[in-house]
Amino acid sequence: MKRTLLLLCFLFIYKLAFPQIGYEAGYIIKNNGDTIRGTIKDRKFTTSPANSGKIKFMDAKGNKSNITPDKVRGYCRKGSVFYRTLPVGRESKLQFARILEMGDVILFGYTTNTFVDAMAPAKSNKNAADNHITSVIDYMYFYQKSKDPNSLMKVKKDKFESVSLFYFKDDAELIKKIEDKSLKYEDIELVVKTYNQFAAKK
Repeated sequence: MKRTLLLLCFLFIYKLAFPQIGYEAGYIIKNNGDTIRGTIKDRKFTTSPANSGKIKFMDAKGNKSNITPDKVRGYCRKGSVFYRTLPVGRESKLQFARILEMGDVILFGYTTNTFVDAMAPAKSNKNAADNHITSVIDYMYFYQKSKDPNSLMKVKKDKFESVSLFYFKDDAELIKKIEDKSLKYEDIELVVKTYNQFAAKK
């Protein structure tokens, strides 16, 4: 009996100390515009990429639910990491994509399986020596004019220059850097950030 009470006390203390491992403060934005605050878990492990197709949400009362992109406009975790629901692929399937840059032009980042943080490695590889497959990350980028929801456009590496020239045509200095290859596809976040700073001064 004594041992059982000690075990129950331990479990109670553990639950208080580690209420929900992996959950972080945040909120979801429902399709009707309502914001619900709570905690969010969008990845299996702390260091793994976020899940583009589903997140776990716990409201202030402790009620848990699985949230898919069709149920919300987007979500935010930690007060600074924002995700938006986007139609992706030929079938325009709704997925969560992270907002990498925000301003006159929004830059979204997404991968075919999961959306990942910008510091993650860019390519996958396989070590033939031990037959070990290293996790790979390839970004899929999208531009969208903040005032035009119908302007969403995928930015492929081989189309980076032509698409960028269309979106940033009023910034002559930025266009010159893109054309002379001073800024390339790999600099896409800097490109959008630079343009948004230019647009904010107009």
